[in-house]
Amino acid sequence: MAFIDGSEIQKALTDSYRVYLCGDLKKPQDLQWIHDDRNELGISYYKQFTADQPHYHTTATEYNYVISGKSKIYLIDEKKELLLETGSVFVLPPMTKYASKHFDNTTIIFFKSPGGNDKQLIDVDGKLKDWLSAW
Repeated sequence: MAFIDGSEIQKALTDSYRVYLCGDLKKPQDLQWIHDDRNELGISYYKQFTADQPHYHTTATEYNYVISGKSKIYLIDEKKELLLETGSVFVLPPMTKYASKHFDNTTIIFFKSPGGNDKQLIDVDGKLKDWLSAW
């Protein structure tokens, strides 16, 4: 059995807004993660309003659970915005282009299958830049 103490996770989240708990990670992080060749699991904690770089995953399905706070997801191809609050779950299939922004004190646990860095960044045009800049 592999194990990470909760206090270690909380400490890591004070220094970084995202920590990976499981995966086949290539980049070092302060928190010692559990190696997994197939999947990734992590936590994002947004202390203040944050917008992530719009992107999509070529092969992974990404599962997200909002532990606390609020996030907005913009599905780029569908031109559709979703508000996700505490307790919401959202699943992003491969090739789903999206942008996300997160209200202060939002915590999200995410799971990607398969794991690995298949992220493709999307150029931000004027309308999307405006959407990302404000709640």
